[in-house]
Amino acid sequence: MNLISCLIFGLVACGCESSEPQTQIEKPVEATDGGYLFAHMTDDNYGSIFYSVSRDAYNWETLNDGRTVLPAYYGHPDICKGRDGYYMISVKKGTGIPLLWHSTDLVNWKNTKLAKSVFNKIKELHGYTNEETYYGAPKMFYDEPSDQYIITWHAGLTGDDSDAREWDSKRTFYTLTKDFKTFSDPQFLFSFTGADEDMATIDVIIRRQGDSYYAIMKDERTQDAAPETGKTIRIAKSPALTGPYSNPGARITPLDRWHEAPIVVPTVNGNGFYLFSENYPHQYDMFEAESLDGPWKERYFAGPKARHGCMLRVNETEYQAILKAYKQ
Repeated sequence: MNLISCLIFGLVACGCESSEPQTQIEKPVEATDGGYLFAHMTDDNYGSIFYSVSRDAYNWETLNDGRTVLPAYYGHPDICKGRDGYYMISVKKGTGIPLLWHSTDLVNWKNTKLAKSVFNKIKELHGYTNEETYYGAPKMFYDEPSDQYIITWHAGLTGDDSDAREWDSKRTFYTLTKDFKTFSDPQFLFSFTGADEDMATIDVIIRRQGDSYYAIMKDERTQDAAPETGKTIRIAKSPALTGPYSNPGARITPLDRWHEAPIVVPTVNGNGFYLFSENYPHQYDMFEAESLDGPWKERYFAGPKARHGCMLRVNETEYQAILKAYKQ
């Protein structure tokens, strides 16, 4: 499918609001070395992991004839490129045991068990409780300057996702590790002030641009509680990996579509960023900016049919290995 149009939105700092519809843009640039891997769930198979690939980040093909690529995986896919390969976290279904997955080629994966205390120590330290089905969808980022991994996840005061109080109380925690054997005590990642002081946050990912760190998150508050930002994607900034982070900027995603599970990857030419967020439970929407500071413009996005996931920019060797393993 050729890309023929995009939605351009009027902008505020680090955000956007819907404006004039559809303006012609050029055909998206295709990568000549590799492309993008989208590891995601589907609405019909929530918790499983599927692979889709693209050369341009706009048009996607789901691989493996639409079947899961890793039957033993159960969780919210988030793949981190680290010091010695790729990592992600899942949960052994029905047990609450966290699993750490490792791969050097994005095709062959092995897992080892993590102690529940890596996440559950927040009960003892902070009074918050994890639900052990997904452990708040853990995300991971490798910080090259400090040679350590930060794992972020969200938890509430009851540990029961069925009631409103649980979601209103969601806060983001983090732990640090260099070797996945020793972990720092979990701490709150944010300490916002003013109108955002009691902001519920979920699905936080960390990225670095220049000397700054960016926390891309979902404002989990209802639109009754936060009329201008509830259920949208926002970005906070810090000079250090663990903060302190600024209050998040204005919303990036529109109010008329609730979004979560943000993804950020570099553009094909490396001169900017694509931000994808799940317009749940329908599909992902796409935004673009020259900097993580914004401003962001919404772009037309041609699939795939996906729920909560992550994207990676992969080289040609990795791209071809994925195609060889999973293209039917």
